[in-house]
Amino acid sequence: MAAKKRKKPRKRKEIQPVFLLAVLPTALACLILVIAKFNFFNKTVPTKPVPPYEEVYTKATGLREGIRRIDYAIYGSFYKAGIHEKNVAFLQVVPRGQGARIWDFTELSVRCSDPNSALHLQKILSQDLAACGSEITFRREVDSRGNVVFHVFAKENHTHKIVLTSGIQEERREDGSPKVAIIIDDLGYDRTLASSLFRLPVPLSFSILPFAPLTEAIVREANRWNAEAMLHLPMQPREYPSVDPGPGALLLSMNENEIRKVLDEDLSRIQGAKGVNNHMGSSFTESREKMAVVLKELKRRDLFYVDSLTSNRTVGFKLAKKMGVLTAQRSVFLDNDLTPEAINIQMERLLSVARHSGAAIGIGHPHTETVRALEKYVPKLQEAVEVVAVSELVN
Repeated sequence: MAAKKRKKPRKRKEIQPVFLLAVLPTALACLILVIAKFNFFNKTVPTKPVPPYEEVYTKATGLREGIRRIDYAIYGSFYKAGIHEKNVAFLQVVPRGQGARIWDFTELSVRCSDPNSALHLQKILSQDLAACGSEITFRREVDSRGNVVFHVFAKENHTHKIVLTSGIQEERREDGSPKVAIIIDDLGYDRTLASSLFRLPVPLSFSILPFAPLTEAIVREANRWNAEAMLHLPMQPREYPSVDPGPGALLLSMNENEIRKVLDEDLSRIQGAKGVNNHMGSSFTESREKMAVVLKELKRRDLFYVDSLTSNRTVGFKLAKKMGVLTAQRSVFLDNDLTPEAINIQMERLLSVARHSGAAIGIGHPHTETVRALEKYVPKLQEAVEVVAVSELVN
């Protein structure tokens, strides 16, 4: 019987180097294209870094911590003494500055039911302030009306004035509910946070940076939600150029024509803007000459101006009044300190200013912590005040 022939093994076809050289660039290009498309449609993080928000406390971290401890001590004392929030009136919250340090000076009045209650609060407040540490000091005095006044200092900076009054006093009467407007500054870097803010059931005002990566998209969304849009106008800060206000900024070195040109370009980016407030600008807003150019242009365009009060020497609000520009000024920054307790204190401060003055303007920023705080405060805002767009508070 003849032996079977063994099949020869099939010879493997080798891939020629020439073929690899021809195919590899095309395959690599396709892979790069797929990755690029995926990144484009799933992009959530901007390529540009988010700039610093407001100037307040940017350099004075120790001062910020001192003010936080003072605020906690004050509110803790009120709680221990049984002081109702309606008996706390914030008379003013205004910026003060010394060198590179900028902080909000707070003056408040506390109404106690009788002299014994005032004495009890005085004792608790003294103990709680003394427990804040050696960098926090205070002095007490009695004013011409017999009220006890606390002057509180953080690192020798006068930060708080607290007036304790006693006896029944007539409630301040207002025509209708107190009004509160909340501006969200520095939009243009995070669409998710912006969308969360647009969905809140209270009418916020949205101040958008002119040349942020997502400016155009957020302006469209603001218009879609019929929300009040503003230009968050970058202006030169005291620490310039080490602190950069970003593209589209007005600088003191600019002449009148240059200021008009930059302002026109900035406004063209925020379609439907009703008004303007300053981003940074602690140096620019102190210049009467430069601010007059800006305000004259805003008046010509029938736009309002809200002074963010980043300087204790700003001329913006008073000059706008003098020139007949619809204007207002910030009452409270809501979130320079992002701890929940600190934002709660600022929200209560905003409500107190509104109760005392009839109206108040808070400025917040697109932080997750700010969104959560506003969500939490919506019921109280709707019950205690009338929340309006800031255009309703300018005059």
